[in-house]
Amino acid sequence: MAEWATTGIQDLGTGVLSTNSTDANGLQAPIRGFRFTANFEGLGTTSFREVQGFSTDVETMTYREGGFGFLTNRKLPGMVSYGEITLSKGLYSSPLLYNFFNDYLEGNNFKPVNATIIVYDNAGQPQASWTVINAWPSRYESTGLNAESSEILVETLNLQHEGIKRDVTTAAG
Repeated sequence: MAEWATTGIQDLGTGVLSTNSTDANGLQAPIRGFRFTANFEGLGTTSFREVQGFSTDVETMTYREGGFGFLTNRKLPGMVSYGEITLSKGLYSSPLLYNFFNDYLEGNNFKPVNATIIVYDNAGQPQASWTVINAWPSRYESTGLNAESSEILVETLNLQHEGIKRDVTTAAG
């Protein structure tokens, strides 16, 4: 069993919270989330306006165990579920995202793909990344048309997937 599972965070010391930076007495700024790309198997690398949905939930199972004088339920971890990933970007003349979704609709390519989402610093160096496992498109949407507006059209793609893993080796330092 991992050390953190049997001790409180106060017992692990302040090294757990260290950012390993020599600047500003060990403190550094958090990673900013405005420079990022996504690479999909079969689609290549593209940029997006927004990526949302990095969430993981563990179902809690409760049961009452006999033989104890306690009036509380025991709690155990259950099934894991992942929130859908939502990708938004400006609409271009290339129908790449729409075709990716439409191929699933028409049954031409119902093979889930892996994707890697990478966040960069101002110098263009990777700072964090996530791998989305077995993703497939479940929804496509484009903003509406309005003759009284000059706003950019935005297309949105929702992905279902079987897991998301944070790659801790990408971050510098």
